[in-house]
Amino acid sequence: MAQGVAVTGRVTTETGESLPGVTVLLKGTSNGTATDASGNYTLSVPSGAGTLVFSFIGYTQQEVPINNRTTVNISLVPDAKALEEVVVVGYGTVQKRELTSAVTTVSAAEFQQGAFNSPLQMIEGKVAGVTVSNPAAADPNAGPAIQLRGASSLRAGNGPLIVIDGMPGGDLRNLAQQDIESISVLRDAAAAAIYGSRGANGVILVQTKRGKSGKVAVTYDSYVEHDAVAAKPDILSADEFLARQRDRDLGARTNWYDELLRKDNFGQNHSLAISGGSENTVFRLSTNYRTKQGLDIATDRKEYGLRGSFMQRAMDGILEFNGNFSYRIANEEYTNYGAFQQAVKLNPTIPIMDATNPTMYNTLLGYDTYNPVQNLLARENGSDQEYSIIDITTRLNILKNLNTELKLARQGHDQLRREYYSGRSAESVTGGYTGRARLQDEKWTDYTLEWIGNYFTTIGRHDLRALGGYSYQEFNNAAFWAQNRRFPTDAFGYNNLGAGNYGNGQAINMNDVMDSWRSKEKTIAFLGRVNYSFDDTYFLTGSFRYEGNTKFGANNKWGLFPAASAAWRISKLPAIDDIGVIDDLKLRVSYGVTGRSGFDRYTSVSRYTGYGRYQNDAGQWIQVYGPGNNYNPDLRWEKAIAYNAGLDFSLFDSKLSGSVDAFVRKSSDLISDYDVPVPPYLHPRMTVNVGTSSSRGVELSLNWSAVNTDNFSYNSSLTTSYTRAVLDAWSNETYKAAFFYMQDLPSPGNPGPAYRLEENTDLGSFYGYKYAGVDENGTILVWKDGKEGTEKLRASGNQIQTSADRDRTYIGNGTPRYELGWTNTLRYKNIDMSLFFRGRFKYKILNLYQMYYGLQAEASTNLLTDAYDRNAHIKTGKVITDYFLEDGGFLKLDNITLGWTPKLGINRVSSFRVYGTVRNVFTLTKYTGLDPAAVGVTGLTPGYGSLDVYPIARNFALGVQISL
Repeated sequence: MAQGVAVTGRVTTETGESLPGVTVLLKGTSNGTATDASGNYTLSVPSGAGTLVFSFIGYTQQEVPINNRTTVNISLVPDAKALEEVVVVGYGTVQKRELTSAVTTVSAAEFQQGAFNSPLQMIEGKVAGVTVSNPAAADPNAGPAIQLRGASSLRAGNGPLIVIDGMPGGDLRNLAQQDIESISVLRDAAAAAIYGSRGANGVILVQTKRGKSGKVAVTYDSYVEHDAVAAKPDILSADEFLARQRDRDLGARTNWYDELLRKDNFGQNHSLAISGGSENTVFRLSTNYRTKQGLDIATDRKEYGLRGSFMQRAMDGILEFNGNFSYRIANEEYTNYGAFQQAVKLNPTIPIMDATNPTMYNTLLGYDTYNPVQNLLARENGSDQEYSIIDITTRLNILKNLNTELKLARQGHDQLRREYYSGRSAESVTGGYTGRARLQDEKWTDYTLEWIGNYFTTIGRHDLRALGGYSYQEFNNAAFWAQNRRFPTDAFGYNNLGAGNYGNGQAINMNDVMDSWRSKEKTIAFLGRVNYSFDDTYFLTGSFRYEGNTKFGANNKWGLFPAASAAWRISKLPAIDDIGVIDDLKLRVSYGVTGRSGFDRYTSVSRYTGYGRYQNDAGQWIQVYGPGNNYNPDLRWEKAIAYNAGLDFSLFDSKLSGSVDAFVRKSSDLISDYDVPVPPYLHPRMTVNVGTSSSRGVELSLNWSAVNTDNFSYNSSLTTSYTRAVLDAWSNETYKAAFFYMQDLPSPGNPGPAYRLEENTDLGSFYGYKYAGVDENGTILVWKDGKEGTEKLRASGNQIQTSADRDRTYIGNGTPRYELGWTNTLRYKNIDMSLFFRGRFKYKILNLYQMYYGLQAEASTNLLTDAYDRNAHIKTGKVITDYFLEDGGFLKLDNITLGWTPKLGINRVSSFRVYGTVRNVFTLTKYTGLDPAAVGVTGLTPGYGSLDVYPIARNFALGVQISL
């Protein structure tokens, strides 16, 4: 009795296949275990009596008396309803079979593996219609931009709403990737409308991991990583530079690009979690530590945190308490992407250090010219970040079919920005002083209160569920900063601002040395939803959100956001039910109204701003204030009306499943700034609701379980999408504008703007000249009026003006029309491998490196070797033409992972796995730049191949996962 009895056994399916991960629990206790990869388990029980409870997702729970046996083998039977995946939706969950809208859930087991800067990178290519764009994937302090179903807004934001554990507006930086259980994406308006004025760009729901009843489980998940340079600009060496007579020889032989690289960079990530509990108490506690050195000599990141969750039942399950808390610290050191532009164009014979004083850097003078090594090392530029979350949900189960719950939550973020430019920095050398220091402390504090009531009932073949609730959120931001310079020594850094003398004894403008601000925003909403189904065949969902926000104008504080969706399981029809290959076939249609409110706070109200300092009669200099804007009491959210039609299917005994969706989204009341007459207005620009945009597309998801045996399995999943976004209208009766330009190209040369938007044009359209070759002198020629086959004009001299529009036209678009994600997972016995491919197709990239450093006419700078190769026929300077627009299409093996799960034969170790991952393995593309995937494709200026490019990396990671 004291030592206990060891009960062993094996859990299998009806067909005899092993079931790993089955929970085995001694009924009425917290004593339990889980089956290993072969379905085997061992559990010590106090005596030969008692009952074992076997439970596993998708299978009917079984209770088996021990009856003094030491071996208990069982086969679990599939549960038809439990097999249906539970999908998280706004303010609740539904089974996938009941979905009437476009929702995709990616579980932790499906996440991409490896080293990531953001959890969103783990679902890249896993959800059709979702674009994840990260121009600086190797920078540990940079996160990706994400966009659903194309861009539609001009000023109210194009990013989705993030909801973490039911809290809208969650901050993903609060999370370690090992703590995430699933990520659900609400792609259509019917699903997102319950989030009102923030749901038009889609909603991403993140669920963190919870504990499970049973024995206490300990999990250790860790990896180490390293970045290697995958691609560098092919520029002239010092000898080639001199041979081409680009500039004079200054004596050194400097590879500026390599000088900025940290080739021995290293990263590590360690996560330790403990979880367990009984049928009434469940907990999980985790801690995480991560460090990552950037691929450049300045970037660094260290973060660590603690996260916990609990569930406690009381009063025989009538009362439930659920909660989460998280505290996380991140210390960040930043780089300057522009330093890599300098490394490309600088004379490679310039020395890094000053020849007359080797302890000092060689400070370079000239327009947009500086020593990039000095720029990164003669200063400190970073921040200390502190993130926190606490949320408590109390649930009262009034009846078996009636409950209510109250959530209280607080999310905090405190950032201390710190900068110090030492006496060796360029600004200190040229300014004649020692050091400049700046500190900025900024705080974001969000509060959430939400009450939800749920009722559900079943009457015969009718199933009804209703939800009603109230939501209150408050968002606060406050900050101050101060700076000083002319310090007696560099030793103080930014830790003694008072030791400096900013004005050197002269009067100074206090706005140059300090500032502070504060802002607040509130959102209040009443919401409801009804789900109805009949005979597991017909499904209807209707929802509404009535919401008010303090940012809206006084005349438009409140708005109504309704949605309706329906589904028909047509596989229930006798004619289809008799088709053996069809397991399930469901048709969906939906309609929803959502909004966007991502514009700045206090835009709609009358604001005052400083108008300088003036001397009064007493000789005092006082700050004068005056009206700072044209206020707009009618300013409101952008409204998006969307329609979606979809088909979900499962074929061949569920070996092939997927969905296809077609959508149309029409956005109106777009927010932007328009010219207004002065007078009667005080200022020439005003923020108003004008214009409409639309996006439409098709999305396809496929999952194929090709082979699944005890020794071998192969599964493949494919997502692909087509999206097109158009600016339909840009004016109305009151506010008129023909077009507007975006993204002025950098000097020198002033080539003009890269994009133009006007009515009935695609968002992201490049605007420039049509290339017509070169003349006998190598001068770029362009087609007159932008029409091929007409007169050829010189793109230099007085024949055309590069800022004029008469010969410019739309020359391409930077938004990918098609996107692809393809995951292949293979397992042979205890070895597994996954390969993830992704691609983007039919779009253009403006290759600024070719345009600025690929032409021989650029004076005194270093150049790409292409200037004397593919571009050798061009002898004149840069002009924005479609010659520099390149096909951005690519197919990339983005992630390959190889894992091994050996049988250790150690009872205390339930699972052990080691794996290796390589990211950015290879890319197939016609693009001549470094990597087309490193060019941003979200927002209004997609496909802009900036000159400030962080190094392209190939990441190697080696990890281990242990469960006890």
